[in-house]
Amino acid sequence: MKITDVKTTVIEVQNPMTLPVKTTGEANFVQVFTDEGIEGNYLSGAGPSRCRGVAETIVEVMKPIVVGKDPFDRENLWQMMVARSSGGMAMNAVGAVDIALWDIAGKATGLPIYKLLGGYRDKIRAYASILAYDSPQAYADYARELVAMGYNAIKLHLRGTIQDHLDACRATREAVGDKIDVLLDVNCRYDRREALMVGREIEKLNFYWYEEPLPNTDIEGYRELCQILDIPVAATETLTYANPSHFLPYLTLHAADILRTDAIRGITLAKKLSDLCDAFNVKCELHGWGFATGQFANLHVAGAVNCSDFFEKMEPGEAYDVCAKDFIKIDEEGYVHLPTKPGLGIEFDLDEIENRTILKM
Repeated sequence: MKITDVKTTVIEVQNPMTLPVKTTGEANFVQVFTDEGIEGNYLSGAGPSRCRGVAETIVEVMKPIVVGKDPFDRENLWQMMVARSSGGMAMNAVGAVDIALWDIAGKATGLPIYKLLGGYRDKIRAYASILAYDSPQAYADYARELVAMGYNAIKLHLRGTIQDHLDACRATREAVGDKIDVLLDVNCRYDRREALMVGREIEKLNFYWYEEPLPNTDIEGYRELCQILDIPVAATETLTYANPSHFLPYLTLHAADILRTDAIRGITLAKKLSDLCDAFNVKCELHGWGFATGQFANLHVAGAVNCSDFFEKMEPGEAYDVCAKDFIKIDEEGYVHLPTKPGLGIEFDLDEIENRTILKM
């Protein structure tokens, strides 16, 4: 089998990150074609100002690398792609092609990707990952709704002042009680003093983990925070490097209790980093924000490793399911199940993609 072409279509979508305010965004529908008629597909999002840059990188940089090659030579192709684009937004282009190659492999073998990766489980516990709200009451009300939907773990994102953050954390814990796991994601916004203060407070609330309180460049700050706090500290979600060695200092210096990665930068990279964490007996939790294909990609990796405890499920998540006919849903026990269809396990609404098309490359 040989790769014959790579195409990308820029489409208009609603930007889910700005909800409830509706704003326009863009996404890339990526297609990798083969001489045997098997096609790998992926829908990549990078924001309205960067999406076309990612599309250009796919067509101008990645396409010449992979066309004419065997799509099963994923490691070789991944190494050549990251040699040209080893960090930043270019990793979204590498990831899009890499995931499409895994989709081809699954379709060609008749297996879901997580089985090709090794196959560790067929379901995994999900936590609801929610947007920021304006008041503690809004957090409390929505947390109760999520528990009623079947979730037994919830992750908060915050806005406002430190006091606003703590008020939201307290209101959520009070609303859901002690049997629901609550996680906090700070998105790298604290300095060391603030990170320690908030960490101590959410320890009192028995939060499950404390994610990215500091910029990921502050490895020494993370190391000190891990030594002082009992709550597990998670880091590295926003690192966009291709080489797993960039993540190694967090492991060797004990600067994180949990590492985070995202398969939208490539299933190959996410599996490498998961295996690295497993060697150090450290958890590696997959990111879940993104369009349906990114969610499926992360779920496949989580289904193939034993160092992940959760799947991150965005709520509300309907806006992320644009152009998809298959969706990830939780069951009554708060789990999501691994796909059973070959490849990514997702079918696209090609008519909707055509109706949303802005540019074809």
